[in-house]
Amino acid sequence: MDLLLILSATLKLGLPVLMLSWLLFSWLYREGKLERKADRKETAGSLKEMKIESKAKGQGGQNYLYDKWMWFGSGFYGLAALWTFMVIELLDFAKFVFNFPGFASLFAEGIINTLVTVLVNQLGNILSAFIWFNYWSDGSPITWFLIAYLSYLGGIELAKRHNLELPRKSSS
Repeated sequence: MDLLLILSATLKLGLPVLMLSWLLFSWLYREGKLERKADRKETAGSLKEMKIESKAKGQGGQNYLYDKWMWFGSGFYGLAALWTFMVIELLDFAKFVFNFPGFASLFAEGIINTLVTVLVNQLGNILSAFIWFNYWSDGSPITWFLIAYLSYLGGIELAKRHNLELPRKSSS
């Protein structure tokens, strides 16, 4: 394996997935939605139940990041897809802002055409996020997949071992 490939995969995908899984699982443990002492199978089962519950209720609004993660499928794959979607959207936004064509050019072919273009772009971004390993990989998808998966597991372990004290919402 190429050391540069491993470093690139770690920085672009591994560390963000580690941080996101640590944040999400810290929140789930703190809220009592998951048991810290549960093994991997029990945790996966609990995540499936949460996903089913989330779909039944719709987007609950309890935690934006959690809701989006559930929408992308929860678990490892959903988290990698969520991170990929965030990156794609941020890059698209930056391209739009820094290469703004002007309102006249933006709506030259009509508002409906502009809206259709935006919707098609959004659909493309969602599809790219779901096949995240293809988006990130530049010839070695297995390396990217393994680094992302190990980072996901590392984030879970960090969340199990270290409490993250986030401010709670006051119920006033």
